[in-house]
Amino acid sequence: MTKPTAQEIQDIRDQPKIDAAYDKALTNTEAAPKKKPAPKKYAKGGSVSHGDGIAQRGKTRGTMC
Repeated sequence: MTKPTAQEIQDIRDQPKIDAAYDKALTNTEAAPKKKPAPKKYAKGGSVSHGDGIAQRGKTRGTMC
């Protein structure tokens, strides 16, 4: 096994401080906000399978409908 570096020794010494700060942060945070209620839905209106057949793109260029 190799000899620990100076940084590793410092990390080992600071570990209790880091753990205490982490635990303190966990207990001091606020709870997440509650979900908002879903928006009010509109009345169902059915579906349209085809357009109404009046104006199609590009077919009425330059003419009056």
